[in-house]
Amino acid sequence: MNWKTVLKWRWIRFLMIWNRAPVRAQGGILALIPIVAVVVSFAFALYGNNSRGWIQYDIERRFRLVRQYNDLMNSMINAETGERGFLLTKRREFLAPYDEAVAAIPQKIEALKQTINEEPGEKPRLERLESLANVQTIIERQLKLLEDSQKFARDEKPSEELYAHLQTGKRMMDEIRDRLGDMQTRDAEILSERIAEINSIRKRDYILVFVTLLIGVLMRLISFYLFDRGIVRRVNRLTENVRQINGGENLRVAPPKKDDAIGLLEQEIVKIAEQKQLLNDTNK
Repeated sequence: MNWKTVLKWRWIRFLMIWNRAPVRAQGGILALIPIVAVVVSFAFALYGNNSRGWIQYDIERRFRLVRQYNDLMNSMINAETGERGFLLTKRREFLAPYDEAVAAIPQKIEALKQTINEEPGEKPRLERLESLANVQTIIERQLKLLEDSQKFARDEKPSEELYAHLQTGKRMMDEIRDRLGDMQTRDAEILSERIAEINSIRKRDYILVFVTLLIGVLMRLISFYLFDRGIVRRVNRLTENVRQINGGENLRVAPPKKDDAIGLLEQEIVKIAEQKQLLNDTNK
């Protein structure tokens, strides 16, 4: 027996059960079918909105992280640029970018910590905080070196000592750049994944809307078919019975098998037909 035959027999069995159901139960089921379609649509929409809302928030946070990494790195570059300008000119005004950066860097590190603390999941959050703490330590050492470089220039230390001092600062600056770059790259990769996820959710939402529409149409067709198969056919049979009684014909119908509203009406019509038949037989 192939699957088509199995499906056919199961459908026939379902119709037999449906036809035995009382009209009140049939009406309740027919009313419930469209509600099921609406509930399914609502569930899909709610799930999609929740997923999309969380991912959109995470995307905004990742964008903020990437921007904060850049801001911190730019502040370090400004500090180094101001210090280099002072070493070349010995003029205090060239330290303005350095002074601004030194004042802003602690606030930018604190802002980064606050953004990282919003990271979902304890393990990735602690890993990022640890990485930032390591970077902060190097930044503090680098700022101290930059400050010492100014003292070297004021005290007119030998150029060899100043050069060695600057070489150490360069290595530390490269390390800061590499570490911040690694953190930024990691969050940029996650950002790309989140953007891909939200695009996938949008596509899924469109598909779900189409599927929900199909489900709604299918449910309405099933409702119409079952309504026609059950209630409409029984009402048509009642109409035909009344027409036969009015035409003086004998009813050739099976006794009603249901005690629902239509079944009771069928029983009353059968009684009327029997009484009318008995009256006709008496008159004869």
